Amino acid sequence: MGLQQAQTATPATAPASTTASLLDRCENQPLFRIEGEPVRMDLTAGAWIARLRGNASYGPISTVQQDVNTAYGLDTMEGAFQGDLSLMWKNWTVRATGSEFGTSATQSAVGAGAFGNTTYALGDTLSSSFDFYSWGIDVQSWVWRPLSKQQFPWETPVANENLGGDLQVVAIVGGRGFGVNQQVQNVSTGAGSTYDNTFGTVIVGGGIDVMVDLRERLRWMDRLEFVVSGTWGPAWPGDGCTETEVRAQLTAWITGNVGVLFGYRYTNLELTQGDYTFSGNIAGLMVGASVRF
Repeated sequence: MGLQQAQTATPATAPASTTASLLDRCENQPLFRIEGEPVRMDLTAGAWIARLRGNASYGPISTVQQDVNTAYGLDTMEGAFQGDLSLMWKNWTVRATGSEFGTSATQSAVGAGAFGNTTYALGDTLSSSFDFYSWGIDVQSWVWRPLSKQQFPWETPVANENLGGDLQVVAIVGGRGFGVNQQVQNVSTGAGSTYDNTFGTVIVGGGIDVMVDLRERLRWMDRLEFVVSGTWGPAWPGDGCTETEVRAQLTAWITGNVGVLFGYRYTNLELTQGDYTFSGNIAGLMVGASVRF
């Protein structure tokens, strides 16, 4: 009677690319859990390498808008700070964000004009500066995931769903505060004027978040994440003031905890407040790093 070799059944292993690992790859224990789901924190910090563009005026002497690049020489690309702190749970993200930007220049006036109560003539030496700082909190939720079996937040999550990537359509609401400080000093006469004010805004917007799992393709990288978002809101005080922000950001997560990012940020301001008007933008590249806890 022949002997038949017994074969041992090998249990199937879970797929490497799963919903849980794509959305929660962190190797550390979560900060805490709510309803059994982990609460994670992302800390992102980097440099915003930006340039100012726009036109400004400050009465009462003159209401003629001057190109801030030509009239005041404020056209240098500057390095500024950009930082975000995000808490994530299920489909929700609460993000605190802050940034600052400043530029200054000294040049001869290219024509006659006035800023505030300071007048200048052709050839006068002008020392000028423009500073912008912002902070805010927004709440985000993905509202549609077309590549997942759980396409909407109210549907039941699918355990161990085999996903090599994910696409999320995101809705955003929140609030922002930002400050503008512009100064012009006529060095030739010793006169100078400053506009300084703080604004608040309620923002609405949305975005797209794309994640690609790279663990099975690249040994040295965990995943890529590409996020594009845009927000808009009316600003107070003032008449018809608005703040618009667009971000595009690519993060290469080297591990589940650490990623490096490269992106672009565009912030547009339309301000009319008292005797001051500004219509322009601050825009440029972003570089930095993210750490997940």
